[in-house]
Amino acid sequence: MTTRRSARGLLATAVISAAVLATALTGCAAAGQAAPPTAGIAAADRPGTAAETPAPVTAVAIGDSIAIGNGVPADDAWPLLVADHFDWTLSDFAESAAGFTVEGLNTHTFDDQVSAAIRVHPDVVLIGGTRNDLFAPTSTLEAAATAALERLRAALPHARIIGIGPLWGSDPAPAQIAVIDNTVKAAVLGVGGSWVEVGQPFAGRPDLVQKDRIHPTVTGQRMLAEGISNRIRALLFQR
Repeated sequence: MTTRRSARGLLATAVISAAVLATALTGCAAAGQAAPPTAGIAAADRPGTAAETPAPVTAVAIGDSIAIGNGVPADDAWPLLVADHFDWTLSDFAESAAGFTVEGLNTHTFDDQVSAAIRVHPDVVLIGGTRNDLFAPTSTLEAAATAALERLRAALPHARIIGIGPLWGSDPAPAQIAVIDNTVKAAVLGVGGSWVEVGQPFAGRPDLVQKDRIHPTVTGQRMLAEGISNRIRALLFQR
């Protein structure tokens, strides 16, 4: 899908550095369970926003190296492409090698990314499961994902939280990937979020991933973004 990239420059600069993330991690909110969100995903749906002059929708992405666009131009990472599709302003807090249970290359877990997201106070939060949690016991992953999502919801009661299933690559995915999918899905749905099931779109498609057989090429990222955008659009029109 070809999209209008009117916010391209702004979105590209939203891919944060480790230093910016570290600054954003201060002053995070306390954990706790909150009521399901009441705000819509569009700016005009937010209480107190005039439909004729809607404020820009702000979004953040929490994720791993695929979500940060490892090996491709920054604005070809799928969260930025999805945000551009919906005319959202996005801050991409994803970090290579990070997960709910493991630190990324800049020593931040997904819970740290949640802290950074809370500081932005977005309308939409995109949060993905990740293969980086592969070796964590299921109980450990469940506890970490649940705590992070509950803290996110408590701090952002009106945000639309959208979870995305974990990606493996072009090789056959191990059985544990389905466990990660189900575990993170339960945590997202448990706080009133929505779940986007992407499956394994790169399975058997080495032409869509880089030489490591994990990270999508530009074509792979765009295909992934289109699939996610279509599923999010379907969520918007659910009645």
